[in-house]
Amino acid sequence: MILTLALGACNLDQYPYSETAADEYVKDASAVNDLVIGTYNGLHDVMYYEWALTELRSDNTRMRVSGSSAQDTKLIEQLDQGTITTAHTWVEDYWNACYAAIDRANKVLMNLDVVDDPTLHAQYEGEAKFLRAHLYFNLVRLWGPVFLVTKKTGADEARYMQRSPVEDIYALIEGDLNAIIDGGMLPEQSASADLGRATMPAVKGLLAKVYMTRYETGSENYMKAGDLLRDVLASAGNPQSGADLVPYDQIFSIDNEMNKEIIFAVRYLSGNVGLGCPFGTLFGPLNNGNNVILGSPKHYNYPSDDLVSAFNNNGTAENPDKRKEVTLKESYYNATTDEMVEARWCDKFLSPITTEYDGENDWPVLRVGDVALLLAEWINETSGPTDEAMRYLNMIRERAGVVAYTTADLSSKYQFREAVRKERRLELACENQRWFDLMRWDIAVSTVNNYLSSEIFYSGYNYVVNPISEWQVLLPIPISVININSDVAQNPGY
Repeated sequence: MILTLALGACNLDQYPYSETAADEYVKDASAVNDLVIGTYNGLHDVMYYEWALTELRSDNTRMRVSGSSAQDTKLIEQLDQGTITTAHTWVEDYWNACYAAIDRANKVLMNLDVVDDPTLHAQYEGEAKFLRAHLYFNLVRLWGPVFLVTKKTGADEARYMQRSPVEDIYALIEGDLNAIIDGGMLPEQSASADLGRATMPAVKGLLAKVYMTRYETGSENYMKAGDLLRDVLASAGNPQSGADLVPYDQIFSIDNEMNKEIIFAVRYLSGNVGLGCPFGTLFGPLNNGNNVILGSPKHYNYPSDDLVSAFNNNGTAENPDKRKEVTLKESYYNATTDEMVEARWCDKFLSPITTEYDGENDWPVLRVGDVALLLAEWINETSGPTDEAMRYLNMIRERAGVVAYTTADLSSKYQFREAVRKERRLELACENQRWFDLMRWDIAVSTVNNYLSSEIFYSGYNYVVNPISEWQVLLPIPISVININSDVAQNPGY
């Protein structure tokens, strides 16, 4: 277990950590709290590659270059074009990071008996179950059947485990989240010293998304999502217009962290303490001469032509979509040569740094804009394009500075559905939401193939982009897992 050493305030971005055996360490509630913080910190390893397994596989971003023999370029090319192999190291690293964090959550749950205070006992249990549910939700959407681990598992037992059905994984996810809600385990909001720890709105927002992902429209569990989403918005002040929301350019600002837009985020802390945000270095433009960001950024997660066009087409010259400037950049000023340089990069999580991979930016996992658009979608799917659904959709558009829709514009359920889907893409671009949305709507293959056929890939190279098939929506089980247990079923096609 990765355990925190600092025992002062509980801010989740302020803990260095070291390795200690949990069984030897846990003696009291303070030690269990350290286990909980270690579970949160485990999300850093998960997030490091999540963009590559989500945004890069969608129509939002792509690889920047072709023809390179660099190993990273080959890994990105596979994810970008759907040619992933079972030996893909980033896929394996993400898988391992998820299970390492799940193991930490399980250790919290196994050591709760030393926590005498009932409020703290409930809080730590709720946090561990929320984080475990979040991790399994990502795993089941990316891989389908995965290993269900809820307790300490010895090597001999693990060597013969089999993947559990999707139904069992979702049963655990829903069971954990409903237990938190029914037991009132978490607070409605965190104290200032605990910003970033899970709250009840985060649990309800995640459960609503689970219901809308897992169940058919109109089914009993799908219908439960509406009240959950309304509860989350009520906890955020019940916004009704763009003026009620945090300005878009302030959502991601390092000077406005954990603002009222943020329901749950993975927190980072710069300062060479091992908790810095790596995405400025991973996403910043190559060879920028420190004019954009210090060091030698990788230029990964390159925004696609298709995404740029979607932003441009959503606004006008007089009223451009404000979200584009926050999400991506297309040029920078070179102070040495006194000229503008054309370059495109994902800018949402870039801030000034003094050391590579050591930014301050938090990464929102669930926020108000996401929830408002989910509720607009849910209302339309269950009741059609009502005034309430239109209000939530236009609230997001108003903040973006683009023209609001009228009932004449979106008079049918289909028109409203397409409008919401377009808005979710732009509102949440480069936040690791697009791929999961495409899967939830069952349009991942058609959308990606339309994008692959229209995107201009790497002119000058003899480069062929083939369409993907339905089996390529799921990732392969890492070959390292199959090598340990050859009886583990691989996903079809790999």
